[in-house]
Amino acid sequence: MAFTSKSPHTCGHCQQVTLDFELDRDTNQFSCGVKEAVAADQAGCPLFHAFIVSLERGIRLEELQTTSRNLSFSIRYEKENLPDFPADLVLTVNETSKDEIGKSNVLGYSRLSLWTDEGNAAAVSVSTRPYELDPASPISVEFARRCIRSCQNDHEQCRRSIGDIMARQGPASIDPNAIPSRLLHLVTKNTELHVQLIGRSLPSAIEKETVSQEGYAILSYCWGGPQPIQLTHDNANVKNLENGIPVTQLPKSLRDAAWFTKEIGLKYLWIDALCIFQDDVEDKIHEISRMELNYGQSTVTICAASASKCSEGFIVPHEEDTTNYKFGPIELRAKFGSVQAVAEFDYFNGRRPPEPIILRGWTLQEALLSRRILIFSSYHLYFTCTVANASCGGFEPVLKPRVMTSYESRVANVHTISGLRDHQVTYVWRNIVNDYTQRYLGFPADKLPAVSALASSLIPMAKERNQNLVYLAGLMVDTSDPENYSWRNEFLWRVHQMQITSRIPTGSPSWSWSSLNGRIITRYRYPFDSSWNIAEETGDIRICEYGVDLENQIAPFSAVKGGFVKIHGRTKELSTIEGHKHKITTESDPTTTFTKTDHTTLVFVPDTEDGMHIVEGGIKGEQRVLLVELVPFYGSGDTPTGLIVAGATGTDRLVRVGIFEYQHPEDNRIAEDMALRKALFNGLKSEYVYII
Repeated sequence: MAFTSKSPHTCGHCQQVTLDFELDRDTNQFSCGVKEAVAADQAGCPLFHAFIVSLERGIRLEELQTTSRNLSFSIRYEKENLPDFPADLVLTVNETSKDEIGKSNVLGYSRLSLWTDEGNAAAVSVSTRPYELDPASPISVEFARRCIRSCQNDHEQCRRSIGDIMARQGPASIDPNAIPSRLLHLVTKNTELHVQLIGRSLPSAIEKETVSQEGYAILSYCWGGPQPIQLTHDNANVKNLENGIPVTQLPKSLRDAAWFTKEIGLKYLWIDALCIFQDDVEDKIHEISRMELNYGQSTVTICAASASKCSEGFIVPHEEDTTNYKFGPIELRAKFGSVQAVAEFDYFNGRRPPEPIILRGWTLQEALLSRRILIFSSYHLYFTCTVANASCGGFEPVLKPRVMTSYESRVANVHTISGLRDHQVTYVWRNIVNDYTQRYLGFPADKLPAVSALASSLIPMAKERNQNLVYLAGLMVDTSDPENYSWRNEFLWRVHQMQITSRIPTGSPSWSWSSLNGRIITRYRYPFDSSWNIAEETGDIRICEYGVDLENQIAPFSAVKGGFVKIHGRTKELSTIEGHKHKITTESDPTTTFTKTDHTTLVFVPDTEDGMHIVEGGIKGEQRVLLVELVPFYGSGDTPTGLIVAGATGTDRLVRVGIFEYQHPEDNRIAEDMALRKALFNGLKSEYVYII
């Protein structure tokens, strides 16, 4: 039977427990023997089942039923210490030896957290409440207001921009120059909420000082197809928005955003479909270039995580997710009032189905560029900022600073850049590419524009750390030392599944992942350890020249019409690999850096099915295909490794068709195999390779 906070479990067994919140944490509030605990578990009491489950590794249930061991089952109460810890029950199973010493050992240990309703007498001691299931309720609105206000007042880090990585604080107000070009002004006419478009190229200007002090919200959502209402140069369309239209005319997600923005006390809102001229390429380019400012300076980002299209809306009542309760809710008596004990399976929601918002490409940078996000998930309302998390109900009712940065928010893959700030920019970018390329874009041409603002914001961060990064059509290339290893990592990306990866007509060069539609895997691979002398080991391998042809000069991080790199290194024709055991692989494991095999094997990883046919033709000598060495032989690695290139149709240039590497048994030190790997490029002279 599934229990809920409205209908919790209760039975005669757990009603034996009466909690006294005044007792200290070392005092047992309940204890019993093994027979009582087993009987309660078999009667279906989840409180006692939690005891039994904690013993699974030490003693089986069958043994418990007949054991003569001296076991005691006890419950202690630990007071809350918010925001760090909610009030908890500590369940322990102890075994006391039967000798004169009477030594006690802990065999089982479990914790259940407590919540209670607002009006309950126990609420004086237990501040946590059941999850709020209605995102439109006064409780949800007040939660959002409180989180935003607390973050603004207490979090200096949340005031700085993403690029200003070294700053420790920022202004409390919004930089007037960072305010969006256009905004929706929320006004009430005849008791009905309207949105009025104001700003650039419109009769009503934005009062920047007012917006700077009062703030604005911004919406991150899934379009899910054509928008029924968009800003275009159609005179009637512009006129209607200038004069203001009732929010009832908007798709539900937009309507929900306008309503909630007003409820939390803000009067201005930015929505891409209504604040960018959708039929004006120049306006799109201009506004996309401002995305870092729009999202980074906004008071809060409203994330419509649960809606797969704009017509669905995200402010809808939810059903209580009973599948996520490991134990409970269990109603327990207290000296004054009552509480419910709960343990969740998936506290950070990592095993729940992904929210629709994380399947859309554009929304990745919208979240990462934000400093505060209200996440309307399929289950609950959450808040996250660059330093803390909170949930509307549950066990993080107030902003809780993050100490485990692997969990950036309570909703998987919806978070600010936060913990990533502490890493090298190239590491941050690799993580971004790995996530971004798993997402969907409605228009292939958006491949680079949809992360352009994010890329733009990371370059200043790199400069603050004395990294000289050049952005080349989706690659963050470290040019501070052209002979170093870092730039090689950028070019050695691979596809996850070749069969479902294809080239897309974006204009991106073949050596960039942005030329493909499909999941990309990037890895940090070299150097292997501090003993690897990069200058000595890599010889004359270097990147000599590079460049991209931008579609628009005012958007250096956006779409390109082409690009090239000129690399100096050794090459080998694919038809001359006799003596090397080899294979073609069509799928790569994103969780492992090196793939171990039974035999040392030269592995070809083509980017696409067409690339696989080119590799097959190159092996047979039917066409000229080259291996370009980027990282030479190194004993414990998958080296030598590099690019597979072939002639570009109609030119004397080359195009990338994949990468190559060696796979071998773990810690393989067989002299014959080592010599074979080392000999792949031995005796070959370096040459210039021009790849487009």
